[in-house]
Amino acid sequence: MSTLPCEDCATGHLHQGDPRGRVETIHGLPSYITEPPSGAPPKGLVIMIPDAFGWETPNNRLLCDTYAERVEVLVYLPDFQDGHHLPMSLMTDMGTMTSSESSMMQKIPSTLRVAYNMAPFLYLTRPSVTNPRIQSFFTSLRASSSFTSTLPIFAAGFCWGGLYAINLTHSTSVTKEGKPLVDATFAAHPSNLTLPNDIEKVEQPLSVCQGTQDFVLDMKGVKQIEQVLEKKNKASGGDGTSKRRHEIQVLEGAKHGFAVRGNPRDEVEMEQAQRAEDQAVAWFARWIAEAGREREAKAS
Repeated sequence: MSTLPCEDCATGHLHQGDPRGRVETIHGLPSYITEPPSGAPPKGLVIMIPDAFGWETPNNRLLCDTYAERVEVLVYLPDFQDGHHLPMSLMTDMGTMTSSESSMMQKIPSTLRVAYNMAPFLYLTRPSVTNPRIQSFFTSLRASSSFTSTLPIFAAGFCWGGLYAINLTHSTSVTKEGKPLVDATFAAHPSNLTLPNDIEKVEQPLSVCQGTQDFVLDMKGVKQIEQVLEKKNKASGGDGTSKRRHEIQVLEGAKHGFAVRGNPRDEVEMEQAQRAEDQAVAWFARWIAEAGREREAKAS
């Protein structure tokens, strides 16, 4: 099982920008909502399950805006953590703690703040509490009488949220009628996976983006994911890249959090974040097209 060290969970950088979406309550959860800026009807629905810093972080909301624009989808970012996310100030504290340039007098208060916030976060957002909340939200989406129930539904999970996004691909994540809660899932640097069990249960299409310098999910774990997904692809007849139902792309040198908390002043980290974004965009677009082909086949 991959662990979630405080250092890797809480390090990172805030991104600048003004999210253009709005906040509403969706199926009982306060949610950030963003739509295609072109005004075009959305082709799908993406639900982001965020990192430990939660639904209010500019980084996460700006990425939602990007998905909405590039894929022409409706995007929801609900408060799956029920208000118990880590404060964004912890990114600064963690930087102080781990910097060789920080004095002991600077490190002590930062260390205390990290410990004070991390313990309750891990307890209040433990899987036994969080997983039912996420499953209930996606079940409500599928059962909704609104137009969203007719759209292909995707999950995008990051760090803390990666585990729950992957859980949604399992055969147990279905409606009472047996319909999968998601059409496909994207996960970047997921935390707290039990390997190989969590990947062996994958049924719905899954795309993973992972770095080689991630101490939360090391390369031994990455190899396990690669092997299990490759076996699943062969079993489903996916002998070519375009036919594979599952994929994992591994970025050399990328650290935990690279897809959402990279340093804007670091060209390499921004390139890594862009590659993760491109991978997610291509994955959603592929399965939107697949859903369209299935609708046409049923109508003919």
